[in-house]
Amino acid sequence: MAIVKEVKKGDTTFIFHDDYCKNTTPEEVEAISKQLGKIAYPALRAAYLRKEGTA
Repeated sequence: MAIVKEVKKGDTTFIFHDDYCKNTTPEEVEAISKQLGKIAYPALRAAYLRKEGTA
């Protein structure tokens, strides 16, 4: 398992490893990305709106 990227955003650190998707097909990557978006987008949007004071 190798770390391919580490991103710090505020108090959160995102660490990307290559072991999960190393042998993943482009179709599987697309499906994973869509599922992640369905989960993460609503929470990220709500946090943004709270920060902007519009929610």
